[in-house]
Amino acid sequence: MIKKIFQYLLRNFSEEQRIVKNSFWIALARFGGSLLRAILIIYAFRILGPSLQGSFSLAMNFILIFSFIPDFGLTAVLIREIIKNQGKKKEILANAFLVVFILLFLSLIIINLSKSFFIKDPLAQTLISILSIFLIFDTLREFLYSLFRAKEKMELQAFSHLLTNFLLLFFGILLLKLNPLPYSLAQAYFLASFIGFIFTFFLLKKEIVFNYLKFFQTKIVFDLLNKSWPIGIANFLFLIITYLDSLIVGWFHPAKDVGLYSSVVKLIEFLYFFPAALAMAVFPILSKKNSQEFQQTIAFGFQLALFISLPILGGLLVLAKDIIAFIFGSKYIDAYPGLQLVSFAIPFNFLLLILVDALIALDKRKELLIYDFVVLVLNFILNLIFVPQFSYFASSAITSISSLLSLIFAYLILKKYAPISLKEVKISNYLLSTILMMILIYILPVHLILKVIIGALFYFLFLFILKDPLFVKLKKFEI
Repeated sequence: MIKKIFQYLLRNFSEEQRIVKNSFWIALARFGGSLLRAILIIYAFRILGPSLQGSFSLAMNFILIFSFIPDFGLTAVLIREIIKNQGKKKEILANAFLVVFILLFLSLIIINLSKSFFIKDPLAQTLISILSIFLIFDTLREFLYSLFRAKEKMELQAFSHLLTNFLLLFFGILLLKLNPLPYSLAQAYFLASFIGFIFTFFLLKKEIVFNYLKFFQTKIVFDLLNKSWPIGIANFLFLIITYLDSLIVGWFHPAKDVGLYSSVVKLIEFLYFFPAALAMAVFPILSKKNSQEFQQTIAFGFQLALFISLPILGGLLVLAKDIIAFIFGSKYIDAYPGLQLVSFAIPFNFLLLILVDALIALDKRKELLIYDFVVLVLNFILNLIFVPQFSYFASSAITSISSLLSLIFAYLILKKYAPISLKEVKISNYLLSTILMMILIYILPVHLILKVIIGALFYFLFLFILKDPLFVKLKKFEI
């Protein structure tokens, strides 16, 4: 039995099995990495307090907004192009690296020249200088992950990702104990990203060590940029939507409010490992297909997405206050309504990421850009109107609204190029199981951890009793 499980998780032998297998490894990596990072974040939140943590969050969010520049959509394009052009792998890889290094240099200049204009907090400005170095190695490591994904070897990506985040936790706790200031946390991010990059480099040494000068071609560089810029711009808009609200909160309110809002954002980011894992697993498979063959893969991805996301939403709506208090402490308890409001974005983003990767596979991502701009402008205007009065509670609600609009736009555009239908996606079992689970965990007079465990077991058991189609399909996979 154990041997079969390992074979199932380490081999590729059918499409749906590969989606589940690769989703598992990426989810394990994202969950494990997010858990390790969450432990550090909780420790840092408690050690630094809302104000100092707010300064660090301002600096990190500012860095992350500009993190789109060094990647600029090249990771997704590299995966797609290597899958479709195995014979030109070295040419594609060499020129992609050249573009990444140029864009990294450009991003560092922009970050350090513009920080004083966008950030009023002097401590945050100082931290940005340290974190901009972290961005270099973090970008290179994530870029190398594209080679694992192109080969559908997500288990190796999982290993590297978990190691990097373990190092982040180790250095973070060690340095914060020695010097409980945001500088220590910034130094921990730098050290972990540097060692993580070196480790990933050695895992891929045979594939990436060759004479790059032989393969540099201006034509390939411009071809990669031409294919990647829609994804790069889209990533930039996504990052602005994700982190702009905290900058607006920091502009109108004290750093303490940013710290409270960051507790909400970090929890949601932790849970986003699920949709990210699912989308990453689906993308290589979609890249091998034409638009007429998308229906089955997208329908299965949607089914899996709703199966996972709806109970997460239900649990957050019922347990938000307890979760905030348990994880971050009583100083952050006022943030729990924000967590409830932003939790609606989770199922929307599950489905959205699948649709976006389908558009990338078809090289049609650019058609969604105009709608990304619409969502960004709406998000910005709504934050400017409501944040001065309602602070981060407004930002939480606006985030969920933005995610829903993005999902609708992505679906309508993909329908133009692929005959997709949602008729095969069954949601009634998940809704019923989630509602009953919410009632159960609300009335149970037990500790939060027991509520989560009992709620999850009840959800899975009830679906098993209902003989949910997804359960039946997964059970039929054979090695």
